[in-house]
Amino acid sequence: MSRKGFFGAVALAVAASCALVACGAVQDSSAPAAAGQAAGSAAFPVKITHKFGVATVEKAPQRVVVIGTSTDDLDAALALGVSPVAFFTKSGSTAVPSYLKGKLDPAKTRIVDAANGVNAEEVGKLTPDLILATADYGLDKEYANLSKIAPTVGYATEWGAQTWQEHVKVVAQALGKTADAQKVIDTAQAAIDQAKADNPKAAGKTFTASVGNAPGKLFTLVSQQDFAVQLIQSVGLKLSSTVVDASKNESGSPTGTLTPEQYDKVAADVVIIAFTSPDLRQAFESNQLVAKVKAGNYLVTDMETISALRAPTVYGIPYVLDKLKPALAKLS
Repeated sequence: MSRKGFFGAVALAVAASCALVACGAVQDSSAPAAAGQAAGSAAFPVKITHKFGVATVEKAPQRVVVIGTSTDDLDAALALGVSPVAFFTKSGSTAVPSYLKGKLDPAKTRIVDAANGVNAEEVGKLTPDLILATADYGLDKEYANLSKIAPTVGYATEWGAQTWQEHVKVVAQALGKTADAQKVIDTAQAAIDQAKADNPKAAGKTFTASVGNAPGKLFTLVSQQDFAVQLIQSVGLKLSSTVVDASKNESGSPTGTLTPEQYDKVAADVVIIAFTSPDLRQAFESNQLVAKVKAGNYLVTDMETISALRAPTVYGIPYVLDKLKPALAKLS
């Protein structure tokens, strides 16, 4: 399942709407042992085959660098007890994501802006012994240089195709913590199961999820194979059939585009939506066709939540489900 289309639009929107924090030169201030704690030496060497080759990890990594458009690998590493020395993010913001506050220690893991691409020289200065990049959109252009620095784990087949469970498993393998992977997965799954148990009235009710980041259009989820759709449906809701035709506007994409005369199509038992600016929200809500949408179970959330929904991670999942609580509670 690809995250292309909608997530790409979200990432660009976040980059445009968030103030970038200047990182300057990457300087190491982390303890070398932070990344390798408790990794069993018996697990090595490890060979991981991915789209760009084979990453061979000879011994327990001590200095892990993560590169990603989303935080899949970062979440997995932290949940497995490893603090990377740096996270090169392509999200457009170097702020610690809300769902990682209290889990990521900025004193141990530096967040570096890589929205315009990864600077291999900066990565090299950190002397990593492992680079996790399974969520790196653009790795096809960066892998050759990165793999000269340290073993680099890329995505298996294509960017955005790995599930959150698969991200955990491959990161655990690279870190020599395979035995701990299922516990991490089970913890995130428990949050999903609890949300479903807490909201029995959600069963069979419809939803739509969209983002407004450009004048005169709305991106909306339309595919049953989309990770965000699957996550929301796992608590009992089902994607509204009214938005399916929108896929015709985005050939080959798991998302569709609605124009102003189609805005009433997002009406559902639960409407989830985010905007990148107050003006875009005002323009959408002033449309006469949106009146019945606003009158219903209309949840306006933020771009961080939409991004976390679009790219589910072990720490992002419970965060997103918590954000959906008000809308789920209104169902009858």
